[in-house]
Amino acid sequence: MKLGFFTAIVRDWDFRKVLEWSHKNGFKMVEVYAAPNSKHINPAKDLSRASEIKRLLEEYEVEVSALSYHPNNLDPDISRRRKFHEHLRRCIDMAHKLEVGIISTFVGSPAHFLALDLDKALNEFKKTFEDLTKYAEDRGVKIAIENCPMGGWNLAYSPVMWRALFEIVPSEFLGLNLDPSHLVWQFIDYIRAVREFGNKVFHVHAKDTEVNYERLTECGIYGRGWWRYRIPGWGEIDWRGFISALREVGYDYVISVEHEDPVFGPEEGLLLAKKYLSQIIL
Repeated sequence: MKLGFFTAIVRDWDFRKVLEWSHKNGFKMVEVYAAPNSKHINPAKDLSRASEIKRLLEEYEVEVSALSYHPNNLDPDISRRRKFHEHLRRCIDMAHKLEVGIISTFVGSPAHFLALDLDKALNEFKKTFEDLTKYAEDRGVKIAIENCPMGGWNLAYSPVMWRALFEIVPSEFLGLNLDPSHLVWQFIDYIRAVREFGNKVFHVHAKDTEVNYERLTECGIYGRGWWRYRIPGWGEIDWRGFISALREVGYDYVISVEHEDPVFGPEEGLLLAKKYLSQIIL
């Protein structure tokens, strides 16, 4: 396995600075923020620069683990949804040109979970992701769905939903960008999830979750302030157990730090996460 990080935390840097810093600090891979107007890689503008970007990566000896763009791909506003899909296809094209095997995105949802017609939503998922997955498959690129619930706007938030989604679109090119932090505060067993869905884990986020049990006792699961995201080692996750489970199912790719910790700044948090994880990922 190789350590990397999601570049959204330093979105104000240009891409050369990202790679220079990564090389200097021993990160072997970067998961590149590839949304419209990204300063790192913007597929809408950078498709013609693919050879130049590859030379830059070679210069700094850093690989791209994935291009990441996370809109609501089932947005109820059809015009917005169409724009999202247009850019997602550009991300797939860019990944193909860069010889990057993965893009990361959300499934999304046409309505909030509490107001959702699930059968209708799954039908929309089928129509949307059959086409997107086929587009990616034709270009040798896998789609890795991140499992963040997004406040109720991403269908791919739990094992029961993953089973349904992968049954509906049973492609070897559709899988998970697995982030255990989102499972912790849902009280879902992230190690069991790895063991069941190991062949669908294409990419892994390293982000922790801290639970304030005293606050939870006061406000309950529907309250606020009883959990927050942390860098690895500052929360609840058993990283040795998690990474061991990944090894057991044959995962041997990136562990990508997604830094959303409110306590540490961007560089400090990334370096502390690397120091902690480097004890486990040898």
